[in-house]
Amino acid sequence: MSRRSFPIMAAAVALTAASLVPQAAAQPGPVADPLPAPAPSGIGVQLREIARLPQSSTTPAAGDSRLKQHNRINYLGEVPDGSGRFFVPDMNGKLHTLGRDGSGQRTYLDVRAAIGANFHNHQGLGSGFGFVAFHPDFKRNGRFYTAHTEAKDALKNRKPDLPSPSNAVVHGVITEWTATNPAASTFTGARRELLRVGFAMYLHGFQEIGFGPDGLLYLAVGDGGIGYRSDVPQDVKVPQGKILRIDPAGTNSGNRKYGIPPSNPFLGRPGALAELYAIGVRDPYRFSWDNGRMFLGHIGEKVVESVYEITPGANLGWGQREGHLTYRRNDPKCQLYPLPADDAKFGYTYPVAGFDHNRPNGGCGDSGNALIGGFVYRGTAIPALQGKYVYGEGVKGLLYYAEEKDMRAGAPIAKTFELAVHDSAGKRTTMRELAGKSRVDLRFGTDAAGELYVLAKANGKIWKVTGTVQTLEACDSGDDVVRDVTAASDWKPVTPSRWRFPGTEVVLSKAGAARPGPRRPNEYAVVTKGPAFGNVVVDAQVRLDTPVSQKDRDVVIVFGHQSDTRFYYVHLSSDNKSYPHNGIFLVDNADRLRIDDQWNGSTGAPPAVTDMKWHRVRITHCADTGVIAVHLDGSSQPLMTARNTVLKSGRVGFGSFDNVGRVADLRITGKAATAETTASPEVFPGIASAVVNHYDFEHPSASDPKKEDDIGRADSRTPITLVNGGAAMRTADGAFPGSKTSLQLKQVRPSTKSNDDWKAGVYSSSGVASMKAFGKARGISVMTWVKITGEAPARNSNSSGSSDFYGAIGIAGVLSGNSDGHAARALLETENHDGAMRLIALGRRIDGGDKQFFVANADWKTLLPPGKWVFLTGTFDFDNGTIGLYVDGRPVEGSYAVKGDPWKVIGAPEPDLTSATNPRGIKIGGSHPQNNREVNACNCRLDGLMFLDRAVSAEEVRAQYDWVTRGSGL
Repeated sequence: MSRRSFPIMAAAVALTAASLVPQAAAQPGPVADPLPAPAPSGIGVQLREIARLPQSSTTPAAGDSRLKQHNRINYLGEVPDGSGRFFVPDMNGKLHTLGRDGSGQRTYLDVRAAIGANFHNHQGLGSGFGFVAFHPDFKRNGRFYTAHTEAKDALKNRKPDLPSPSNAVVHGVITEWTATNPAASTFTGARRELLRVGFAMYLHGFQEIGFGPDGLLYLAVGDGGIGYRSDVPQDVKVPQGKILRIDPAGTNSGNRKYGIPPSNPFLGRPGALAELYAIGVRDPYRFSWDNGRMFLGHIGEKVVESVYEITPGANLGWGQREGHLTYRRNDPKCQLYPLPADDAKFGYTYPVAGFDHNRPNGGCGDSGNALIGGFVYRGTAIPALQGKYVYGEGVKGLLYYAEEKDMRAGAPIAKTFELAVHDSAGKRTTMRELAGKSRVDLRFGTDAAGELYVLAKANGKIWKVTGTVQTLEACDSGDDVVRDVTAASDWKPVTPSRWRFPGTEVVLSKAGAARPGPRRPNEYAVVTKGPAFGNVVVDAQVRLDTPVSQKDRDVVIVFGHQSDTRFYYVHLSSDNKSYPHNGIFLVDNADRLRIDDQWNGSTGAPPAVTDMKWHRVRITHCADTGVIAVHLDGSSQPLMTARNTVLKSGRVGFGSFDNVGRVADLRITGKAATAETTASPEVFPGIASAVVNHYDFEHPSASDPKKEDDIGRADSRTPITLVNGGAAMRTADGAFPGSKTSLQLKQVRPSTKSNDDWKAGVYSSSGVASMKAFGKARGISVMTWVKITGEAPARNSNSSGSSDFYGAIGIAGVLSGNSDGHAARALLETENHDGAMRLIALGRRIDGGDKQFFVANADWKTLLPPGKWVFLTGTFDFDNGTIGLYVDGRPVEGSYAVKGDPWKVIGAPEPDLTSATNPRGIKIGGSHPQNNREVNACNCRLDGLMFLDRAVSAEEVRAQYDWVTRGSGL
């Protein structure tokens, strides 16, 4: 839209770039802000608890409170034997297995018991049973590998295999275990020690161990806690502070217990250990692989937490560098500095993602921040996360992501975004709340399908990431602005005599009194300057002028105001233990209704106003989704949140119940409200703006009843023809409450060679101009209700054989730009796949290019039972190369039929879009809407058919289903 000002200016709303260049080199002194704070992502992840593992403790009891959690689980993986078993190591000693749903928990191996008295787990955060890696061929050879720590007699009686400090306080040990029966539920078999390394302190020892795509074993080895004051990480003669790579099946190492891969980058370098793969690391806590690329989550010393892409021979610079900045060993304030002008000559590898943290009051020491590496999401259940490297901050339990495509060694650091957390019911929460402690000790896991899991040592629980929730930050706030609202003419008070307008602020100088009607703020004034707003961001400074020594003081900010009895307001109070105080409320021709997520029945968010000082408030309201958030005094975390879709637009105001106060620097940024939307009440508001074409089969064309009008987007109206059956195809059988009519599709003469099937659509060999939204599109979604009403699949009417059936059932789709009436850009259908009929979502990004199919696992009649209405959705994200398939609002399990990259989305240019051509039309109930051939007829009914110009999220699919079946929305 064009920028407008009300009355004198326009907003300058800048979109944040996808990546950023470190600013260090431009600064001559210490770098105050090494990296920007992770930005709001617009995505929230939904977590479903699947298990809680048994409580455990250190032996003996630890003195460090950080080791006193419910247990010390630190990873989840899937045993690579096809059994579906998950494995979870507990650093206190046991290796657990469990089923996908959390059932069948058992101890597979007690490492502590097997090692005996030398097992050490009570000093150092990394001590104990640190990690386990199953051999990729475990099903056949039964081998897996563990890392654990030993002390006591081991320090005297066991000699490290690689150079180690003479004063080592702990040994890190890599052990190979061979199961007699790999399928057994508990371990029996043999073990042998592969490698032993000594460390100078009880921290930063062996961290993750794991097999790479080359079948070799990688060992992430910390600096032993002394890299901050020594050259150990840069010393290629020692293993500490390095990534090692070994071949467990070989014997050409110094101790003859493992092999040295001939391609190791330091092999043959004078004085260097042959095991080295990369050097210069501090605490290389977690690594993972994505399409052959190794990403390492690296915990920093001072202020920078980093993710690196590890390549052979890489030097991360620790000891001389922290992240992308210069580390000075003896700096008393733990500051970091710009890189030197000749930095290139050192050849250091710098981070591809990360974040920083400011230490309270400066100085050194543990700041309670730790980057926990994660995974690039390559699962199929959550399209919104596809291609994102999901990682986190472990202590507080914050979830982040960066785009994998932006994470390139030598390129600018990819921007990090924060993921909101929602519980299984979709309610906004935090990992601290889910874990029940302020120290979460967050960890990640993944299964064989690439789906993600979150773990917390705090309460020993495991959650599966089941979906995403569109959050406030994704809302387009618009660029219409109102500000400089300090004149009396800019406001409409309830009681003008109670207000003063001195010129720089607006003052409620006399407290209001209760008024007849619904319970609502006694006195407020509404801004009349400029328009009413839909999506809106309200920024203001507010002050309470009533002494807070008096009980229950408050000011309120009004938004979405449509009348004196219809509006939202935020109540900012010194009290949070009473229903009317310190929350978000809706007044809808009735007493105010509390709607914020924080109210638990007795307590709400922390008190917002506890003094008579100015406070900066930001209120964001995304009218499309109903998401509301309140931020106070610049905090990146909202004080209050809510979700409510009752009011779509309105004005902004300020006031109080029965106190006095003032507002200054009020700025309103958003989308000016327009006339009431024409979107059907059958469409969930959160997706309404994406609906291009919508057919409810209750709007016959006034000029031709054999055509159905499109009730979708005003500038994209595309009437369709009801082919062969005309008006008779409209049937009094609505799919959901409020619907009266559906569209009957059928094969008229199944046993005769013919072309008279009832179908619908539109076709133009030159493209349908009104469907231009689907050209150069990042995504498409197809939503419809469907009921099978006859023989399916239909008989092949192009042959005379009575037992010849079509190999597919066409449901609905958008045609490609060069289609003859059959080829589709986005299509829902059933099709014979590998000898069985399956429900399928089919997409084609490029006209004439390869198709990709997402094929449901279940039998199609299980998903589309004859005689029953089913809500069917297909989402096609052409930029990320993913397809989603949903039945009744829930994801359908399945797989992609075409391996590799059929849509050609890997590599430049970005983003990946569909062909620029206008689609040649829409096909409904078979192919060839121009009616020149009968193919894949559908004996079925359709209702509520919609085509959208983006790939909607799983949560939005569910919301649409709920919206029409229960009217609940999100």
